[in-house]
Order: sequence, then structure tokens, then C-alpha cells
Amino acid sequence: MKGLDGSAYGRTANVPKEDTFLTETAFGTPVGELLRRYWQPIALSDELTDLPKPVTIMHEDLVVFRDKNGGVGVLDRHCCHRGASLEYGRVEPEGLRCCYHGWLFDTEGHCLDQPCEPATSDYKEKVRQPWYPTHEYGGLVFVYMGPPENKPVFPTFDILERDNIKLRAYRNNTRGVVAECNWLQIHENAVDPMHTFVLHSANSGNQFTPAFSVLPEIDFEGTQNSVQYIRNATLPNGNRFHRIGEVFIPNFRSLPSQTPKGDELIKEPGRFIGWWVPVDDTHTVGFHIEALPIVDGEAEGSVWADAVPGLSNSNIPPPETYEDTQRRPGDKEAQTSQRPVAVHALENLATSDMGIVKFRHLLRKAAKSIQNGEDPPGIVQSGNSVISVASKNEILPPE
Repeated sequence: MKGLDGSAYGRTANVPKEDTFLTETAFGTPVGELLRRYWQPIALSDELTDLPKPVTIMHEDLVVFRDKNGGVGVLDRHCCHRGASLEYGRVEPEGLRCCYHGWLFDTEGHCLDQPCEPATSDYKEKVRQPWYPTHEYGGLVFVYMGPPENKPVFPTFDILERDNIKLRAYRNNTRGVVAECNWLQIHENAVDPMHTFVLHSANSGNQFTPAFSVLPEIDFEGTQNSVQYIRNATLPNGNRFHRIGEVFIPNFRSLPSQTPKGDELIKEPGRFIGWWVPVDDTHTVGFHIEALPIVDGEAEGSVWADAVPGLSNSNIPPPETYEDTQRRPGDKEAQTSQRPVAVHALENLATSDMGIVKFRHLLRKAAKSIQNGEDPPGIVQSGNSVISVASKNEILPPE
């Protein structure tokens, strides 16, 4: 390590470039192409009303809509006629009609009508609006933005396919409605279990439950397409808190509940599958599908879904001033303050960061597999794809 004399001279003034291989997500970039090989959430199903919804994802300006026959489409936002935005289009039974000259497109971009052209014209058959395939699952609308010939089977997740649960889809606003930083520094937070002991307990007060306030022992395991953290702590009452979180390639993850108190013995699987989706390289949006247990005929509430935007869960009181935020910061402050794009060259990673190291290695390897003409991990091209998820909470009796 350089600069052990402590001087900031020439160090804070000269910031190295970020690791563009891992953080850039535009078309043609290594991780941009990796993300495009997987189905990505783009909207909530119930956000699709009688108006189209403009969306930007991985630097691409798109519009998502549900036609009046129930079909869902994702099109290039700019009409292929003269470039007017289809966010101002009219939703009709067969598709979306441009506001400017009335060209009508179906959910796969076929032009069905050109009212300003002669009735005998076949020109509508010679143009097509750029489009992407869609799939609805668990209350989310997903889009596949990769090469058509490489479109994978849409995967399901075992923890979302259980009995006695109700699925709830929502936008994960815990880092803000739009997080003002790169997607990777948020995503890899989920394989950093030590921060729950410091940030959410010792530093900012109890933001989860007292069970998280005990310094844990941690370990990390890698699979073909994920990194798992294994967190173990002996609680003051002698019970053992065993917790596993799992972060998958490229940008989805699963964590168990934040709410175990430590006195009641429990064994529960992970609660959600969540995605951090790049808007561009310095803005990110989040989505969750959460499996809420049904108790006495009613689904439990969700501390994530009901959180005030910018807070890690609904149990945290909102800050009233900037000073209040300084005294009890959360995930949003810790991650967005790493710079709009975290600079890996300035980090000094330690043993507790082994999950971060493993995930970045896996991410880089997956992106390089595409460059080598191979499918990235976890992709299934035919049949069924069910992803087995290891995340769980267990409160066990004393040994």
C-alpha cells in the first residue's frame, strides 16, 4: 500500500478511472452484453394502465404498454416514422398508435395501420418498430434485450413457488426511487454481511433487530452462478443465528427476512428475489418479488415494500434533517457516497470483503464467457429453468 505517511497530497486530487469492464452497461460493453443475456424487470404489471410508460434501461429509451387485448409490448421509444416519442401514443386493442401521424404498432413492432397513406399502399408491411420480447412473472414485466437467437428460457425460483405464500411485486426504493450511483456497488452490498453489524447496528442504532447487533462469524461459498455468505452468531440468550444470503450473476439476489428477534426458534427460506437494474452507469432502479407467508388467512406485511424511499425498511424513522442523516445513515448513504461509480483501484479490501472479491471475479468471468462465444452461467435455452436459492434464516437452540 502506498502513502502510509498519511499525506493526501496527490491522492485525493488524482482519482483513478473506475473499472469500466465491470461497471459500464451500454450496448457493446462487456457487462452490458452480459446483462442483456438475462431477462430484466422493466415495470410492475399493475403500472401498465391505459397509458404507455416510458422507461430507460441500460442507456436505452423504451416504452412499455399493455394493449387493450392484454398483450404487453416493449418498443423503442421513438417512432420509426419521424421519431416522435411513443410515450404520447394511444393504447388501442391491437397495440400502440403514435400521436403524430397515427402509425399503429403491435407488441412485436409490426406496423398495422398508416392512416395518412393511400388505402392501396403496402408500405406498412415494409417497416417495423424495434421491439423486445416480454414475459410477466410474479407481478413484474420482464424484457429480454439480448441477441434474439440467444433468448433463454424464463427462469422461476424455488422460494417463490411454495405453498402458503402470497407474492408481492414492488419497486425497491430503499436507495431512493432512482438510486444515484452505479448498479454494482448496490448489488454487491448483499454479499457483505459485516455491514449489517456495523452500519445497521453499532453505528446507526438498531435499524433491523437486536439479533443483528452481535458480531458474527462469516464465510463465503461460490457456485457456478452465485456467491453465498454464511453468517453465524451466538445471541445473548444462547440461541444461534444462522443466516445465508445469495447474490447471483448478473444482477439478482435473495436475502431472508430482516426481522428475526432471536428469542423465537425459526427456520425460514429467503423472502425475495430482487434485481438492481441499471438506468445508465450512474443511476439504478430496484425491483422485488417477495414471498409473504400467509398467517391466519392473511399475508404478512413487508418491511421492504412499505419503507419510505431511501430507507432500508419501514421500521426506520425518516430523518428530519441532514444532521440526522449524518448521525444514522443507512444503505443509501453508504453506497451512493462511494462516488457515482465506485473506484475499485482506491479500495483496500480485507478478509471481510471476500464475498465482494468472489462476486467480482465471477462477474468478470461471466462477461468474458460471452466474449468467447459461450453462454453465461445459469442460462437455459430449452425446457424448464428453476433456480434453487440457498438464502435462509435459522434461529437454533444453544448447542
